[in-house]
Amino acid sequence: MTLPRRSGRRLRGRRPGGLGPVRRALAPGGGATALVVVLVATAAASLVASPRVQERLADEALGDVAASAAAPQREIRLRSGVVEVAGRPVPSTRPTAGPTSPFATVDATAREVMGPDVLRLLAGPTVAAQTGEGDLTRDGSPLVPDGSLSVVRVQSGLDERVDWVDGGAPGAPGDRRTLSTPEGAHTVRVVPVAVPRRTADEWGLAVGDELRFDGPENLTPAALVLSGIYVPHDLGDGFWQEEPRMTALGVKVTPLGGGTPLGAVVAAPESFGALSDALWRTAPGDIEGPGSPVFRATWRYPLDLAVLTRADVQPLRALLVRLDTDARFRQALPGTVGVTGPTELLNRYEASVRATAVLTSFATAGLTAFVAVLLALTMVVTLRRRHREVKVLRARGASFRQVFVRTAAAPVVVAVPVVVAVSLATAVALPGRWAWSTGAQILLLLLVPSLAAGVVVRHEIRAVETADRGDGDRRAALRRRVRRLVVELGIAVSAALALSTVRSRGEVIADGRTDWFAATAPVLLAVAGAALALRLIPWSVGAAARVAARRRGVVTFLGLTRAARTGATSVLPVVAVVVGATLLTLLASLALSGSQQRALAGLRDVGAPVRVDAVRVEAADVEALAAREGVRSVVPAYVAEETLVRDGAAARVVVIGVDPEAYRDVLADTPGTLSTVPAPAADGDDLGVVVGPGVPVGGDLELSVRGVRVDVDVVGSDPTLVRTAEGVERPAVLVPLATLREHVPAARTNVAFLAGDLGATKALTAVGDAGSLSPSDRITAVDSVEAFSERVGGQALPRLVTDTYLIGAALASALTVLAVLLLLTATRRDRTTTVVRLRTMGLRQGAERGLAWTEVLPVVAVSALVGATTGALAPVVVGPAVDLGPITGGAPYPALDVHPLVAVGAGSSVLALGLLALSIDAVLARRGRLADHLRRGEIA
Repeated sequence: MTLPRRSGRRLRGRRPGGLGPVRRALAPGGGATALVVVLVATAAASLVASPRVQERLADEALGDVAASAAAPQREIRLRSGVVEVAGRPVPSTRPTAGPTSPFATVDATAREVMGPDVLRLLAGPTVAAQTGEGDLTRDGSPLVPDGSLSVVRVQSGLDERVDWVDGGAPGAPGDRRTLSTPEGAHTVRVVPVAVPRRTADEWGLAVGDELRFDGPENLTPAALVLSGIYVPHDLGDGFWQEEPRMTALGVKVTPLGGGTPLGAVVAAPESFGALSDALWRTAPGDIEGPGSPVFRATWRYPLDLAVLTRADVQPLRALLVRLDTDARFRQALPGTVGVTGPTELLNRYEASVRATAVLTSFATAGLTAFVAVLLALTMVVTLRRRHREVKVLRARGASFRQVFVRTAAAPVVVAVPVVVAVSLATAVALPGRWAWSTGAQILLLLLVPSLAAGVVVRHEIRAVETADRGDGDRRAALRRRVRRLVVELGIAVSAALALSTVRSRGEVIADGRTDWFAATAPVLLAVAGAALALRLIPWSVGAAARVAARRRGVVTFLGLTRAARTGATSVLPVVAVVVGATLLTLLASLALSGSQQRALAGLRDVGAPVRVDAVRVEAADVEALAAREGVRSVVPAYVAEETLVRDGAAARVVVIGVDPEAYRDVLADTPGTLSTVPAPAADGDDLGVVVGPGVPVGGDLELSVRGVRVDVDVVGSDPTLVRTAEGVERPAVLVPLATLREHVPAARTNVAFLAGDLGATKALTAVGDAGSLSPSDRITAVDSVEAFSERVGGQALPRLVTDTYLIGAALASALTVLAVLLLLTATRRDRTTTVVRLRTMGLRQGAERGLAWTEVLPVVAVSALVGATTGALAPVVVGPAVDLGPITGGAPYPALDVHPLVAVGAGSSVLALGLLALSIDAVLARRGRLADHLRRGEIA
């Protein structure tokens, strides 16, 4: 029969409502209240702090991306075209002041267009103007027997970036000098210039040498004097990337395959007019306004990496549009003004931030779901232990609201002000924007205990009423089975829909538009795995119980039998353990994939364990490097980005000219080990090459090396022949160096690939002056896979992902232990009752501990196995939405593999955490109150 509802006024003679029931509810179940408060407060602090930390590191990441990009990508650059004039220059003995420099006019216009918001982002603007290539002679003779070509560059900012080996910085034009030309005498002002030490050594120049520059296109000559010889402070400074010949000689390839030395001499901006007057002198009035027909001028505005933040991305994009469309530049300088800027850099940065947000969302979403499960589990365990109180309250006529307030209100009431205080404190400690999603997730966590408590209280009340009515067990069991099937079907459908969405819209998700699809997919997959685990536990553990039944002793058999009967009490603990195992395996798999892909990206960027760059690698350099302690192998090579032409269509490839066998030895025991070695072509005329993936094969193939086209014959392919630079993959072409030099003599070795132990690698990359590594002093830089990994791993976004995964793994481990402890707590009453009964039949003392181990450990083991399997598959399932490129330094969307050993390790870790929880529970049981032991029958 149904119990009559009685007035709440008669319950203990007090009127319901007010704070009285709440105050009374705070007394019992203090441990559950504290646990709920700690869980919700921790989750709230994490949810508030996570986006703010990401925002801070995203600001730092913009500087990281800019620092790793080439100089043209991290600066705003204006470039003028050559002023078109009629006629030819005419030599004369009356020098003029020359045209006005356009530097100041264009700079002022650019600053006006940029505005103060963008100007604060710039550091050290420089201006330059450069002539075409011309002959450089001294006393009428070439500097070297093969001839010397040079460009004259008017450059600002040189003095503060160099050390002067001899002489000093070039200044304003000096005395006059008369030069002879076929058309007659030509009097000009002498322009002081400077050259790098390497160029001075190659050409045999000394301070005070008088030089003559005969420019291209039949220009009149200019008189130069060498005022200084310098050594750059930092060859990696983007200042030098605009014109690398300001640091060392280059080679101009001739049509027959030879090479002519090509250098650059640097003049001061004050020499613009005098140099232009010397090279192109016409009657006054022919050239109006600033600019010169002999120069292409450049204005470079590098970004200040120290002040860039995420908020500056959109202003920079808007500025590039204004610079490209503003008519004031055309008024400031005749001709066309080209504008380039950091568009590619900004695109890479935003893609990296979006990809990183997806990667970190796995940890944050997984932990949030884990906490939600534990909150629900805490309320279920607490209210199940207060079943008798619910029954008494209901029997005395308490309504659902009164029972809920009396038994379940305390955790929620206490958690609300604590969560508000923790959220505000975190927001004050970490200033930033407040996202609406953060508040929604915190509110959801606060609702979980109330919803779980409401469901349990309603279930307990219905159980009391069902027992009073005497409803049949068969009907109730049928309802439970149907309800379970409906829930499992809903979970499976939800997981399938989420995974299908991730697979079909991976690029959209990785683009940052619907991150929550990717974030929740592993959690839903884990919940589906938990449903499978709940089906596997009765079958697998039941089989173990049947085996134990044949052995002596009742504890093992009884524990396994009880474990096989997975009732409602075990559902949430199993879900929690599976989610924890999935989260641990997923984070470990992604971290391992990132580490492997970073090593592979480093190898594709460097080309070998260690790479030494040089102006030219000679035999003495190879001997000096091979003699260093710990170096196992050294091989010289020619490496350059060249063009492969197939049936008239050109593609950029990286040419690696090297001894294939020696290179294979260098790459031994690395992910880039060669599987194919090129062989010479059968007829001896074509160049036999091995190509990497993506290189067109078939048809008429020609390889353009140093301007010389050579017919090639593809003799093999190798999947490891891929090179990356600035996150962009380039296919590589491997060719024997000796054969390449026969076809292209100008292809001089410019790289040395090394292999050695870790000590040798660190010693090489730690050398401050790379030139000291060889007697020739031609080595310019040293890089290694180890240095690449450290460089990329130290950037903001990889640090964010690594720290997030480490913290996530630690929290997931702690929460897993808590889940097992709650499972022990949930089953303790029934287990204790069973032990008390068995004690009366002579069971030895201390059997409760063994019963707990055999009852709980199999459930944990099956859950860990299912969770580890789910976590191992999760990266592959959500692979289309995952881009590890930002944390590896390599190309975007590297392949994600299944890591069985990671799954085994994660599953074993969860099992070990279960053992830890059982040990903690045993210690707590021994330290319990004597009265509790007596009630449980510990002392007969």
